[in-house]
Amino acid sequence: MPIFFNEVWLKDMSAPVMKGVVDFLGKLRQGVKPHNLPEDLKLLGGPWLSNEEAKVYFVFEIDDPTKTFEAFAERIASGLFLKRKLTLVQNWDGARSFSAYLNSR
Repeated sequence: MPIFFNEVWLKDMSAPVMKGVVDFLGKLRQGVKPHNLPEDLKLLGGPWLSNEEAKVYFVFEIDDPTKTFEAFAERIASGLFLKRKLTLVQNWDGARSFSAYLNSR
């Protein structure tokens, strides 16, 4: 299943925003998902809070990340999130395989 590195910019680091973010991501860590996140979403790493800016990071796997739109947009509308950047990542076996492919040409 595809793996994504997710960077999420928070509205700010005020007490109400941090409480909402900690509650939401804490439940996600425990496997408790809101109704609008797909069943196949699985948190693999994180969440981590940035020391530099109002941002959290986490890694998850999901077959189709477009199915997270409603849940993410709901957090924007509620004032928790500003934006996100999803990066499709490859495991290290994939990196070794790609390196071997490049070196065999």
